[in-house]
Amino acid sequence: MSGKVLLAVASLASLVALLPAIPARAANGSPHFAATVPFHDCDGMICFQASVDGGRPRTLALDTGDVDSEMLTGTARAMGWQPKPVLSNGKRVPGFEDGGRHVLMLGKTPLTVHFAVVGPASFGPARLPADGTLAYTALKDRVLQIDYPHHLLRISAPVVASDPAGHAAGTLQLIHFGHDGPPIVVGGPFDVDGHPIHAQIDTMYTGTMVVYDAALAGLGLHKQGTPRLFEFTDSGVEMLASTARSLGFDGHRLLGPGATVYYAGHGKNPVHQPDGLFEATVGNPLFAHSVVTMDFHAMTLDVHPAG
Repeated sequence: MSGKVLLAVASLASLVALLPAIPARAANGSPHFAATVPFHDCDGMICFQASVDGGRPRTLALDTGDVDSEMLTGTARAMGWQPKPVLSNGKRVPGFEDGGRHVLMLGKTPLTVHFAVVGPASFGPARLPADGTLAYTALKDRVLQIDYPHHLLRISAPVVASDPAGHAAGTLQLIHFGHDGPPIVVGGPFDVDGHPIHAQIDTMYTGTMVVYDAALAGLGLHKQGTPRLFEFTDSGVEMLASTARSLGFDGHRLLGPGATVYYAGHGKNPVHQPDGLFEATVGNPLFAHSVVTMDFHAMTLDVHPAG
């Protein structure tokens, strides 16, 4: 890391220490948001701007489906970062480096984030329409609210044990994606055609809901539909677009009748599946008319219509 970048990070860290503490919850347990950031649709994903280490704003995609916040190599180089190699079994991992800790400014709220530095090929053949990503792990002990109709991200200060408890209809869990995969955000109760399911919440997934093969028989569903390519899922995979009678959360519909539902396709690049540990993954289009609140301290989930 260059001397100028180190100085900027130190200055921002000092600023953080001087800022007055903002309670993460109101007296009734509802979240108090320290930052509200506008976002825009970028190829179906959630993109927003944040300055990094006091520099000019960079565009990041929100990624609740990954444990690593990532910055593209070219952007990291332009900011003067000096990433370090990452080793696995004594060998350097190609296309993946340790970018260190950096400070994002979300509005006037600083957020310290540890970044990996990756090449564009990490996202498959399509070009990521952003400089990098912000993973859910950067929001530990915070409340994240995604207001889809109004295109706003709201982020609380860190929640502490003394804060009043919040109220939510659903729960979050960190469940490994398959027996060998990383822990990812799984929530519920979602439902498809009235059947309750738990689903990964992945803001990099640009479909409504994909139901995995192991869950089909128990849900009375049959794999069928029209092939569609998802460029940013599993480095580009085919899924089959079909229709569902209803897709919902906690017993209320999120979309109208005849909503699109997806199944794993038959392309040359297979859809990664979670070994039956949960039934589905849900993405941004499912929440087009909703406000989604994920509390990464209490591990609760709420989805309700936008007011």
